Amino acid sequence: MKFKMRDLKINPIKKRILDAARKYFFTQGYSRATMDELATELHMSKKTLYHFFESKQSLLEAVIYDFFQDFQFKINRFIKNKKDGEMSGLKQFMSLVQAQISQFNIMAFEDIRKSSPASWQIINRMEEKLINNELRKLLREGKREGIVRPDIDLDLLVLIILNTIKSVVIPEVVSQLPYSTEKVIDMLTKIFMHGIAKPEDMA
Repeated sequence: MKFKMRDLKINPIKKRILDAARKYFFTQGYSRATMDELATELHMSKKTLYHFFESKQSLLEAVIYDFFQDFQFKINRFIKNKKDGEMSGLKQFMSLVQAQISQFNIMAFEDIRKSSPASWQIINRMEEKLINNELRKLLREGKREGIVRPDIDLDLLVLIILNTIKSVVIPEVVSQLPYSTEKVIDMLTKIFMHGIAKPEDMA
């Protein structure tokens, strides 16, 4: 069953199922989850659950699209409020990505990749379409404004930034550091924008 992002502007019962399933799949994993357990958690019959979603796979796909629709809304709001000429937007964008990605438990994320290749392809496609492209636009603006060096390859920079967020700015890692998530993102932004070399006037 295929879903389009616009299809998810739905009734309250369906939205309640999606919200509960998102939390369930993204924290507990997909392979171990059952429709029976989800129905119990929602205090509804399994028949009602199957009325809205024909299978666990179709529910997972709907959850993924709902997740990215929510993300799109937040990105649109970010773009609307962002001021031109401010690369502080990079920090704000990184914070936005981190907050969204942190909804995934690492093990649950890996479980989706292994247990549902079709869903994993959807995640990769939506990530490229939404996150990567918007980050490229932000960095491209930085190049035009002379803030980002013209010799930097944007595709490589996008890859580095997103993989850094996914591997470093996650609860499992941040909890081991003596810094808040906001502070970690602030330090990473400075590294991305200014490198690690000491400024010449400070040498």
